[in-house]
Amino acid sequence: MIEQLQAFKRQFANDAFAQRKIDAALTTFVGLGQQQLPDQPLPHLGFSVTQLVKNPDLMPLDDLLANFRQQVITTYGVWHLPNNQWLDDLHQFIAGRQVLEIMAGNGVITHGLRARGDQVVATDNFAWAGQDNQLPTPWTAVLPCSASQALTTYPFDVLIMSWAPDTTTSDLEILQRLRQQHFTGDFIVIGEANQATNSPGFWATAHNTPPAALNRHHQSFDDIKDQVFLVK
Repeated sequence: MIEQLQAFKRQFANDAFAQRKIDAALTTFVGLGQQQLPDQPLPHLGFSVTQLVKNPDLMPLDDLLANFRQQVITTYGVWHLPNNQWLDDLHQFIAGRQVLEIMAGNGVITHGLRARGDQVVATDNFAWAGQDNQLPTPWTAVLPCSASQALTTYPFDVLIMSWAPDTTTSDLEILQRLRQQHFTGDFIVIGEANQATNSPGFWATAHNTPPAALNRHHQSFDDIKDQVFLVK
């Protein structure tokens, strides 16, 4: 990925529009290898049909950038890609409350929040190991624990769940348990409604609100239109 992006950077040296996309992808991909996140949301990495028709030489670059998320997943085990501006917004929203992150993966969100002084317990059962990404490499301490077990083990005022799989109903079970417990805190869900993440039953049952404060710096860079929701 890095060598290919560098080659395209040379090929399109005189195309400022393409350069912005290449630089964003390249800087982000290199940074992730050093456990560094982009400072701001990535631009949309793809090109429009009109742009590709006008300049067919962009098509191989468009194909590469369309595969950027999958390369990030397989190389670094990062499904949801935060940025520092968004983490600042999330930190302000948390406002000193106790946080539990379930299905935390490699703990990228928790890593960013802990760096900002938040008290976070991160958990994951690591059932995804050996799938898209062979070996979990957490950025910070992530406790091996199922989501349902975490709810009954650790205290929390804010619950975070990002990019839950669409192959199980564990997300729906979490929502139902929170309702049974009359949870009065904030349940933050990051995903693409009725598409790439979470179970159909979850989206059919959840009462979603996309707060502006948590989506201002959370923007899609590809065809997956994930958002941040407060769920009841």
